[in-house]
Amino acid sequence: MTAVQGGPRRLARDLVEFPEWDCPGIAVHPGIALRSRKRLDWQDHPRGPYRVIDHTCCCQAVVYELICVGGIYQVHKVVQSDPREHTYTGGWRGDEARYWWMRILLGSAR
Repeated sequence: MTAVQGGPRRLARDLVEFPEWDCPGIAVHPGIALRSRKRLDWQDHPRGPYRVIDHTCCCQAVVYELICVGGIYQVHKVVQSDPREHTYTGGWRGDEARYWWMRILLGSAR
């Protein structure tokens, strides 16, 4: 609890339940999805065989990967449930892909 403008107020970190496992700390954690976020269209399959360019931390329930399919970029979303759910969005060139990747990381697109 902290004092904000003279009164007690709970911090966001006080409201979050942390997982029982340790975070490996090897990648960024995406921000919380904003209410005004852009909703992306997600498909069940990638455009083809791909390689991973960037990714979010695997300690989260949802992991995102920026992937490249023959020069075209997509985002791969993995919901770590049982069974895992895989969806894909995009079909962008380099600069546009980085723009959408950053929006996903900031929570302004999902």
